[in-house]
Amino acid sequence: MTQTLQTWLLAWREAFTCIGLGLRDARHAGLWWRSALWCMAVVALWLGLYSYFGRFFVELSAMLALVSVTGLLGLGVMDGVGALANGPATVSQMGNIAGGLGSAAKAMLSIGQIALALLALAAFFYVMVFIVGAIGTARLPLRWLLLERAKAVVARRYVAWAPPAGLDTSAARPAWRRRLLLLLSLLIPVWAMCVLISYLLAWNVQMVYGAAAEEVLGAEQQAALRRAQRPAIFALGLLLCLLMLVPVLNLLLPALLCTSVCHLQRRGWRATETSINVE
Repeated sequence: MTQTLQTWLLAWREAFTCIGLGLRDARHAGLWWRSALWCMAVVALWLGLYSYFGRFFVELSAMLALVSVTGLLGLGVMDGVGALANGPATVSQMGNIAGGLGSAAKAMLSIGQIALALLALAAFFYVMVFIVGAIGTARLPLRWLLLERAKAVVARRYVAWAPPAGLDTSAARPAWRRRLLLLLSLLIPVWAMCVLISYLLAWNVQMVYGAAAEEVLGAEQQAALRRAQRPAIFALGLLLCLLMLVPVLNLLLPALLCTSVCHLQRRGWRATETSINVE
């Protein structure tokens, strides 16, 4: 338990450090204005899509909300679900008029709660689809628009950069097995939402991670380093999502994503026996 806590504390400290270093380097090589212009173009695009295909996105959000509520009903975690799941009153219960009215009132209350949950979840998914779509669109040209420039800027901060000598490149769990476990976890309603949120938080960092390392590390070394930095990747993804709420600063997120990931990798790739100077 203590080791796990220490690991996550170090991961959060590393994520904060990389955010600060990335924000410093986002000022160079034209990263900041390219990032700002591209963010405004993406937001305008998705606002246009939501305006033109508004009915489609409403129906999609309602369908996602319905699936989520159905899963919650299956677990019986909502108040009053038992009254609906038990079906109609028995003959003995019908003999008691007051008891029958009480059961009907509870059933109506449960229906109202389910309707409110549907509305709340539909609104949540309506916003989430916009956010995920905008983030996914903003990430598409990062490799040629910002990432190469970010790698060049960050590389100037490090000397004698090399992978750690003790990097464990042993075979990891097969990719198909990890995907299968992920799909199976999505069948558990409440746990599925936690898995989905954690995946979305680390998704942006994960998608840039390989491209930022492909010219320096092999596939096995990339996978090993990604496993070693998994807590820091999650923490960095969460911080970047929180920065989306900060006006003006959120326009720099594409550039900040590229520079912070480059710093995260290079700090993780420091050789244990080789001293790397950081300016």
